Amino acid sequence: MYRGDLSRDGHPASATLTASSAAHLKAVWQTELSGGVNGTPVVAGGVVVAASGGGDLAAYRVRTGALIWEDHGVGAISGSPTISEGRVIVGSLNGHIRAFDLNSGVSQWDAKAPGQKPAVWSSPTVFGHLVVAGVGSQYGDTPLEAGRVIALDISSGHQVWEVCVNSACQPGDGIWSTPAIDAAGHGYIGVGNPDDGVLAFDVASGHRLWQMSFHPDAGRDVDIGATPIIFQLGGREAIAVGSNGGVFKVLDASTGSVIWSRDLVSGSAVHGLLASPAYDGKNFYIMSAGTPVGVFALAVDDGKTKWTFDTSLPVYSAPAIGVGVLVVGTGDVFGDPNAGGVVALSTHDGSTLWKHDLGSAVFSGPALSGDTILIGDSRGDVIAFRPS
Repeated sequence: MYRGDLSRDGHPASATLTASSAAHLKAVWQTELSGGVNGTPVVAGGVVVAASGGGDLAAYRVRTGALIWEDHGVGAISGSPTISEGRVIVGSLNGHIRAFDLNSGVSQWDAKAPGQKPAVWSSPTVFGHLVVAGVGSQYGDTPLEAGRVIALDISSGHQVWEVCVNSACQPGDGIWSTPAIDAAGHGYIGVGNPDDGVLAFDVASGHRLWQMSFHPDAGRDVDIGATPIIFQLGGREAIAVGSNGGVFKVLDASTGSVIWSRDLVSGSAVHGLLASPAYDGKNFYIMSAGTPVGVFALAVDDGKTKWTFDTSLPVYSAPAIGVGVLVVGTGDVFGDPNAGGVVALSTHDGSTLWKHDLGSAVFSGPALSGDTILIGDSRGDVIAFRPS
């Protein structure tokens, strides 16, 4: 699934890439889809599934890149697919959530999100028998949809429940964040303007637990587009996430109250802290597409800066952590589309272990499967790197 597990900390237990082996990474295979690959590829059982903005969904062998199946008519996809119980589940910007057989690519069901012209920007999440996803507006916010979270039955695609971010289900508060879910079945998801905050809900029922606002944007359009991460802090459960406005907050998971907060960078509607942060039990690793751009390592207890790294290009890519190594993509949404690549940094001090220029902006988060990195770029490439 997106980021490897439901805590969304970008530090999956299956990642074995080390700081020393990262220095020897080489591209081992590459393939191309139509439209940019902005979501993180997902891996299960030796199969990697990737999706594109051109409506392609494809499955490959992780070791060789050999094509297993592909579908070219899924609709534009911004998020990551999810693999569960032999199914591939993916949401598209035309408002559909669809399930496919992992082995054959045969379509199993097709569900439409509620609303006039909804879009599913977030990555569908499986919890028990439910597929949970956030819903927002299509490009241009015309019409402006009511932001909501929906749950579908994983076997049939039938809707089980929905909850609007605005209790009156008024337009606004669109969602492009992906839910994080804890062991108690409590979900946490970022919401857009005008409330720009986090919604907590019970996954089994859709019952609203709490909602908080970072900074009602008063027309600034600085959403919480990133996905929260769940972790333990001083014996209590906490969540952490940044905003497009450049603010990073740690919240009490039971109440939504702020534990600490930092105005980290200068942001805007499409800059700031759009990428989901990462956490390895020692530090938070926060990616900036605002001013300044780069990577910030912050202490968990109080948010003090441990180290920074200047990427020279904005970072929209959600990083992945191996053993002492952080991997992330770089590239500018509004800059040169032929500038960008992948970099591996030491989590200890932020020093560069390896970098690879792809000649294409990279908004996709990397997936770490064992010692293999899988990542997409805005040209539509899916590339696998592995230590030689």
